[in-house]
Amino acid sequence: MEDVYLADTIEQLTARIQQESSPDLLRQALFAEYDRYVDYANIQEWNRLVRVCEALHIAGWKEREPVEAIAEKWINGSYYTNLRTRAFLTVEGTAKGWSKQGNTFVIDDDRDRTDYGISELATQRNPLPKNPVRLVHSGNYQQSVQPFVECLRELRERLDRDMQQERYGAGFDYFAVLCWFSHHDDPSPTVRYEYFHSEEDVPPHLAEAYYIRPKLQASKLAKRSGQLKMEFTRHYTRQEGELPLEALKELFKRDLLEIVAILEEKLKKKKLPYRTDLLKQDLEIILAQW
Repeated sequence: MEDVYLADTIEQLTARIQQESSPDLLRQALFAEYDRYVDYANIQEWNRLVRVCEALHIAGWKEREPVEAIAEKWINGSYYTNLRTRAFLTVEGTAKGWSKQGNTFVIDDDRDRTDYGISELATQRNPLPKNPVRLVHSGNYQQSVQPFVECLRELRERLDRDMQQERYGAGFDYFAVLCWFSHHDDPSPTVRYEYFHSEEDVPPHLAEAYYIRPKLQASKLAKRSGQLKMEFTRHYTRQEGELPLEALKELFKRDLLEIVAILEEKLKKKKLPYRTDLLKQDLEIILAQW
């Protein structure tokens, strides 16, 4: 186990594990360390737990559900850590907040305020492969799309659970679909607005604010936190938002497959090894069940 903790890089850790003559014994030792540190009380224990999760991702979790150990700095400047499944679910009891203390960090529950001389919270460098289709919607939206918003949440849960990301390759990580809705019926007039896809569609003498936005807007391929991603923004007009639920769902299915086609062309141009054809197969199955 000391060799595992002393490996500085993922490459060194991988080499150490692949050289192991008794992989099952090593895996059992890693499970014992995981159980020892899962209720971590300080930065030393957290950093060891991260290394154990990295090693188990390489060695294989076998009968146990795989998890990853993630440290994140939130918008308020504080760090938070947790163990997370491949479906983005936090393992119960593992989410903890941290405060700066001198040159180190301590957990906010005050269980252990010892300075272990460690200045950096580790975060897993080989995260679990996860659903590459991320669905997001605007916080404000017209009342008529509420059932559709709930259906989008259900679809995201299906995608997180059923996509087989291990099949697609390591050349790309995920694409986000941002669904931005018109918002003309808010009780407060100051936050009402509508989207239109062209200036010609705007009714004369429209009282509320409005924005001309393309139906579908694509970003460039870019890295975020070490992951290669692409964003697609779908702007819904008021008229689209007033469609019956099933019609809105069919519209979104077509949009999603169009997005995959655009992504495929982008990845081909960059010659990135990623099987969008397999992604599309899995996506079509899930959409048929949605």
